[in-house]
Amino acid sequence: MPYSVLPERADGELRARLSKVRYVFTDMDGTMLAPGSTALADADGQPSLALVQVLVDLKRAGIEVIPCSGRNRSMLHEDVRILGLNAYIGEMGGLLMIDHKKNDWRYFTADMAYDPSCGLSPHEVIERTGICEVFATRWPGLLEYHNDMSNGYKHREVTVGLRGEIPDEEAEAVLAEAGVGLDWGDNGFLNYISAPTTLRLPAGVRGRAFNISPAGLTKGRGIERFCELRGIDPETAVALGDARSDFAMADAVGTFLLVENGLKNPGAAEFMAERKNAYVTRGRIVDGWVSAMRTILEAQA
Repeated sequence: MPYSVLPERADGELRARLSKVRYVFTDMDGTMLAPGSTALADADGQPSLALVQVLVDLKRAGIEVIPCSGRNRSMLHEDVRILGLNAYIGEMGGLLMIDHKKNDWRYFTADMAYDPSCGLSPHEVIERTGICEVFATRWPGLLEYHNDMSNGYKHREVTVGLRGEIPDEEAEAVLAEAGVGLDWGDNGFLNYISAPTTLRLPAGVRGRAFNISPAGLTKGRGIERFCELRGIDPETAVALGDARSDFAMADAVGTFLLVENGLKNPGAAEFMAERKNAYVTRGRIVDGWVSAMRTILEAQA
C-alpha cells in the first residue's frame, strides 16, 4: 500500500484535524533547516526567506513551534533565541525545556533509574559505566564522538552523541552485552562533518549521527512527557522528522509528517504506509517543512 503525500490543500477529515493544530514538534537538521543548518536557504542551498516567513505566519496564527532534536542545550538555546521560540526538547527527548524565558526545564530518562540528588547529570551516570570508552575505541576511523558543531560531546547532559558509520546490530549487541540498560539510536544522515574529526569513512559513505541513550528514551516519549507537563492535547500537535529516530514521534501526536528525503531510510516507505496519521511532505528538507506548514495554515484560514 503506498504512503500518503500531504496535499497542498487538505480536505475532509485531514482538513478538520489540521485546523486544530496548535503545536509543531520538529526535528532540526535534515528537516527544518537547510543544508549547513541554516534558516536562510532552500533545500538546494540557495538564499531564501521562506522558512523565516512561515515561522512568522505560524506565530501570528497562534501555532507554537517546538524543536525536538538530538541537539544539546547550548545549541538549542541559540536556536530558540534566534528563531523567536520558547520551548524545546533536546537530546532525543531527554532534556525538556518547558519555558525558556522562565528557565523551566527538567531531565527525562524514561526507563533508566536516575536520582538528581546524585549530583551527576544522566550523561555523567552513563559515562561511569565505561561504555563510552568501548565505543570510542572499537571502530577507529568509522566512529567518533559527535562534537556538536565543535562544542564538544561533554556539553551533553543526557545522551552520548556519536557520528560515523557502523552496523546498528553490532552497536546494539555491544550495549546488550554490557547490560547497563542503554539503547542505540540512529539520528539520521550527516549533511556534513564539522572539524575536528578523526573519521576516515569509505568513499561515498555520508555517515550518520547516533545516540547512546537511557533505555526507552525516544523523541516520542519525550513529546508525551512534554505534553503532560504543559497540558497539551496530542491531537492538537503535529511532528516532523527525517530520520528513523523520528518515527517514534508518530504515536505521540495527531499527525506525523516525514520530509521527502526521509524516504531514504530503510523501511521508511513501509512505515509511512502503515500509519493512518502519517504523510510525506511535498519537498525535501526545509522545502518540505515549509510546504507542510503552509498546508496547515491554509486549513486554518
